[in-house]
Amino acid sequence: METRANYLMIGGFILGALAFIFIFVFWITNIAGGGNRYQIVFDSSVAGLTAGSRVGFNGIKVGEVQSFELDLKDARKVRVVITVSDNVPIREDSLATIKSMGLAGGSGVEISPGMPTSPLLVATDEIPIPTIQAAPMAGAGIFDAAPAALNTANAFIKRLDALIAENEKEISDTMTNVQGFTTMLEGKNEEIDQAIVDLRAGAEDFRDISAKLDKNLDELTLEAKKGMQDFSAAMRQARRTAATMDRVLRKFEANPTSFMFGGSRAGQPRR
Repeated sequence: METRANYLMIGGFILGALAFIFIFVFWITNIAGGGNRYQIVFDSSVAGLTAGSRVGFNGIKVGEVQSFELDLKDARKVRVVITVSDNVPIREDSLATIKSMGLAGGSGVEISPGMPTSPLLVATDEIPIPTIQAAPMAGAGIFDAAPAALNTANAFIKRLDALIAENEKEISDTMTNVQGFTTMLEGKNEEIDQAIVDLRAGAEDFRDISAKLDKNLDELTLEAKKGMQDFSAAMRQARRTAATMDRVLRKFEANPTSFMFGGSRAGQPRR
């Protein structure tokens, strides 16, 4: 009887321990760290991301990566499932990015808060795991634009080839004319050099003539100024002479006899 009682006690202890472990795991998964689940679809590599990687919200750790797998419809995409605490306001315009952990190594997921007026992203019966939009990867625009740029370059090269083919004769004639003109110039080197020398000499002569003209003009200006001064002096002398003559004529008209004979007055008898 004692042996059977011992077995029952041991069995009960083991069952109790298993139940405790189950309850603890359930609490850890669904209460302490489980929270809400979301999925993120990345269009590029998720190198460095592992199960258990950090999930941050505005720089604060709010959860961790639960699992990830390739998209069966498009192997270029990776579906990452994360768990986030219940009190984290994930919104419909929140964006997820893969962020390096720096010296700590590995990578994590960073979620942006989104606008306060945007509705919260919540699970529904149709969508039990809501999808957080992945932010465009840095440099993605460059790689997306590369094919279009190559196509444009190829089209330009084809058009250029067609244009050259259509105008091949004209281009050839132009090149021939240019070559002939270059050959002519090479044969006229001495004449061109002489023309340059003549132009330089002509420029020097023109400069000398300009200097002489400037000097002559200065001398003429001085002579003109001097002539004007002499003319002004002559005019002043002429005005003084005219004034004197005017006084003489007035005296003569007033008493001609006295003016001519030295002071005798008309009508007075001589003694």
